Amino acid sequence: MRKITVKVLLLMLTLAIPLAMPLAIHFAAQSSHAFQCHYHAIKGPLLKEGLILPPSDLGTAPKHPAAPALNIGFQRSFFAIDFARKQQYSISATLRASGTHSYIFVEDSEWQTHITTQTVQSVQRAFDSATPADPRRGIYDILTEDFGPPPDVDENDKVIILLLNILDSQVNMSTTSHTTAGYFMPIDQYRGRLHHPAFGPVHSNEADIIYINSRNHHPNTSVMQSVIAHELQHLIHWRHSPNEEIWIDEGCADYAASQCGYNLYQHVNAFQKAPNTSLIDWTQQTDTNLLAHYGAAFLFMVYVHDQYGGTETIAALVKNPLDGIPGITQTLKTQGINKSFSNIFSDWKVANYLTTWRTLGTVENPFRYNSIVLSIPPQFEHVSYPANSKNRRLANFSAHAIECKVATAGQAGLTLGLSTQRQLNTSLAIIDVKAAYLHTSGEIAVGKVPFRTVDGTASLDVPTFGTDIQRLLVIPSLQIENASFAQQTITYDYSIFEGNLGSYTTHVLPNPIHPNYWEIIAVSNEPAAVHAFTVTLTYQNRKLLDAKPMIYLENEKTALYRYAFNLKPDIAIEKVKWTIKRGETLIDEGILW
Repeated sequence: MRKITVKVLLLMLTLAIPLAMPLAIHFAAQSSHAFQCHYHAIKGPLLKEGLILPPSDLGTAPKHPAAPALNIGFQRSFFAIDFARKQQYSISATLRASGTHSYIFVEDSEWQTHITTQTVQSVQRAFDSATPADPRRGIYDILTEDFGPPPDVDENDKVIILLLNILDSQVNMSTTSHTTAGYFMPIDQYRGRLHHPAFGPVHSNEADIIYINSRNHHPNTSVMQSVIAHELQHLIHWRHSPNEEIWIDEGCADYAASQCGYNLYQHVNAFQKAPNTSLIDWTQQTDTNLLAHYGAAFLFMVYVHDQYGGTETIAALVKNPLDGIPGITQTLKTQGINKSFSNIFSDWKVANYLTTWRTLGTVENPFRYNSIVLSIPPQFEHVSYPANSKNRRLANFSAHAIECKVATAGQAGLTLGLSTQRQLNTSLAIIDVKAAYLHTSGEIAVGKVPFRTVDGTASLDVPTFGTDIQRLLVIPSLQIENASFAQQTITYDYSIFEGNLGSYTTHVLPNPIHPNYWEIIAVSNEPAAVHAFTVTLTYQNRKLLDAKPMIYLENEKTALYRYAFNLKPDIAIEKVKWTIKRGETLIDEGILW
C-alpha cells in the first residue's frame, strides 16, 4: 500500500517530502485567501435540440492539429463562464507554451500583467515534468498513472490549461476572501451549442480544458499548481463517472492534489474548525462552510486510503461507474470488504474526534489516520456536573462530539442521557451513537451506545468514570443512505450527571381516600440525593404532564423521590403511561393501572 503524500505550507515555506516516506503531518499555518473549485456549479443535464444528452454522447467534435502543428503564438477564442452573471462569454487567448501533455493558453488581457513567461514555464514544468512529490514526474504523469488518462475529445493527446481572469461574484466582494481558483467544464466534452439549466445557452470549446484563475495568486505558486492537479482529476473522473456526486468528486480531486505533494491546509483547517460539517450534503453550502465541505471530503478519502487499501482503492473508486455511496461500497466489495457505508462513516467520525487524544493513549485501527496528523476538538466539553444542552442540530452524515473530563479526584461514576426531538420520515434512518473511553492505563476503547428507536433515547452509565476511566467522548450522528438524504436533520438534547445510575424500585400508588389522586415513588439504593428525576404522563398520544420534577424525601438509609398528581374523572387510567427519567436517561416506565 502506497502512503498518501501531502504537502504542508509551514511558515510560508514548501518542504518536499519523498514519496516513499511515511507521513505524519501537523497543520499549523494560515494562508490569506481561501480557494474553491466551481466545477460542481457547472455540472447539470445538458440539452441539445430538445433532447437531454447522456454523458456518453460526445458527438463528433472536430479534430485539432497535433502538437507540432500548433506553434507558440497561435491565437484562438474560448468560451468561459461568468459566475457572477451566470452566463457564458468569449475571450481571446494565445498559446504561450507547449509541453509533452499540455497546451498552455493565456487570456490576452492577462499577458504581461498577471501572467509572465516565467509563470507559464513554471506551470508547464509542474504539469509535465516535476512536482513536490516527485521531481521526475509532473502532475499529468502522477495522476494518469493513478487514475488513468483523461478524455481526448479533440484527439491531440493534450490537455489545454487556460490561464484567465475568472469572473466570479466572490472576487468582487470585499466581505469575503473566497476566490474561484479554477474549474473543469463538462460542456467542452460535447459538440456545438447546448443548454445548461443554470447558465442557459452555452457553447462547447470542444476540447479537453481546465480553467485556472490568473488573479490573486499567480499560477507559478504551489497553491495554484495544486488547483491544476485538482481540476485535472475532475477531467479524468468525468471520463469514468460523469454524474459522480459532488462530495466524492471533490474529495478525490483534493486527494489527487495531495498525491502530487501540494498543500491542502485551507480545506483541512476549515474542517478542523467545523467538524460537524456534513460529509455528503452540500445543498446548504455557504461562503462560511464551503471550504469545510472540501476538507471533510478530502479527509474521508485519506481515511479510506489509510484503512482500505491505499491509492489503489481511491483509483478504483474514481474508475467505478457507480455514483455516490453505491460506488464506495461496491469498490470495497470487489476487494473483499463487505461493510456498509454507515459503518465506515461511523468509524471515520470517531477517528476524527480521537485526534485530540493521540498524545494521551493508543488509538487502534479503524479509529485513526495513519498518514496525517490532525487536531479536531469536540463541540462540547464538560468538567463539572450536572450538565445539559438542548436543541442541538445534526445534518445527515455529520457528527458532534461531547467530551466529559473528571471534575474532582473523588468523582465516581457518570451517566449521560440523549434524546431526539423529531421523528424522521424514513425507516432507513440510523441514529448512531459511539462512545470512546480513555483509561488510566492509556488504553482507548470504543463502543456503541444503544439507541432506542421507540422513544428516541439513548443512555450510558459509566460506573468507573473517575477511577479507571479519565475521559469520555460521546459521538452522535444521523445517517440516512437513501437517495433523498439531502436536508435530513435531527435535533437532540443531552444531560450528564455525576455518580452511578444505581438501581431503583418504583411504586405507583392510588390514594385510598381520593381515587383521582396518585403518587409515584422511586426508591434508590443510593444513600443521598444526587440526581434530578422527572415524571411524564402520556394519554392518547398527548402529554398530561411533561418532565415534572420529583421531590426528594429525606431518608437515613435510601434516597426516595416522590411525585403526586390528580387526574380528571373522565380519564381512563388504564391508558395512562408514566415515565421516570434521570435527565434523558430512562429509569422506569409503565401503565398507571
